[in-house]
Amino acid sequence: MASDEEITIIGGSLAGLTLALACAASGLRVRVLEQSEGHASGGDSLTVDLALLAATTGYDPRVSPALPVVPAYRDLTTWPALYGWLRDRVNEAPGIVLEGGRRVSSVSDLDDSVQITFADGHQQTAPVVTGADGYRSVVRRAISPEAPFAKYAGYLVWRGLVEEQALQNPVSWPSDGGLWIEFVGSYRLVAATLPGRDGSVQPGQRQITFAWFDAHQDELLRRTGCLTAEGHIVGTLARGMIDDSVRSALAKRAHTIWPERWREAVLAGIRSPKTLSGSPIAEYLPQRLARGNMAIIGDAAHVITPMTGRGLLTGMEDASTLAHLLARRSPGETFATVLARYEQARLPFIRGLVKHSMNISSEYLKLARA
Repeated sequence: MASDEEITIIGGSLAGLTLALACAASGLRVRVLEQSEGHASGGDSLTVDLALLAATTGYDPRVSPALPVVPAYRDLTTWPALYGWLRDRVNEAPGIVLEGGRRVSSVSDLDDSVQITFADGHQQTAPVVTGADGYRSVVRRAISPEAPFAKYAGYLVWRGLVEEQALQNPVSWPSDGGLWIEFVGSYRLVAATLPGRDGSVQPGQRQITFAWFDAHQDELLRRTGCLTAEGHIVGTLARGMIDDSVRSALAKRAHTIWPERWREAVLAGIRSPKTLSGSPIAEYLPQRLARGNMAIIGDAAHVITPMTGRGLLTGMEDASTLAHLLARRSPGETFATVLARYEQARLPFIRGLVKHSMNISSEYLKLARA
């Protein structure tokens, strides 16, 4: 690839940073445009494939500076821990420029380049653009204007994260961590131990997370402006923004349905205004992953229920495939040709995964509304 050509990535969250590192590991120059100035918030628990992360980024998370994980039947980490690890690697990697505070409002393909328009009205062009800008992706709207939005799957997930040492009773789960899944009536609970904020995986020093799936909150989502009449998700119930009455009702329900093993952790998460969040579940089945000199990866390309446990892994696979193809672009070959090969390689698997996600959601809703 010519030395004056640069890969532009819109979105500096997990998928975007992973792609940046994957490209840089192959000697490509990268510019990441992120609307925030760097953040350490996000989903609480993540299933991570350490070997794939090492192979994709060129940095092994199993050696110092290691990514803290709780080993179970699959390795678990936290969103802030992985984001911080990726960001630190990006800051030290040659060939990557990370620009914060760059909010993109639209992109458009110009046949031989892509025009990027920022929220402040400024415009610039780039030879190739990858959207890693999440489930409400701006780049996706340009690639698939006929189907630009992810749809509400019919339920939400309440998430909480509490310090193990703050609990009255010790967590009676295996010392090596783990993940538990429980169905009670129309509700589903997923709970796990995670590394502590300092990376510790010692019992008593870890964090406890839960994801409570709830198919009975449509009215709340509409009343709070999170869900449109058309079924588009336009907001979430963020930490610190959930009414006391809602948390009180959830606590009362938790007392009656969740087993004692994790009841205290769930109640602690619900009762703390700064801990509890509620995220409506979205799903997106892509018709395409590329158009001209633009492509999408991660949640911009495919949105699935967390019940699959494959969201992060699939985004990493997208990044690995795309970086591999970009690095092997032959002289005179257009970016559009390379991105078309990326779509051909990834789209069949991704569509199959999203359909699997939709089947899981459908079965859960049948159970919840029976």
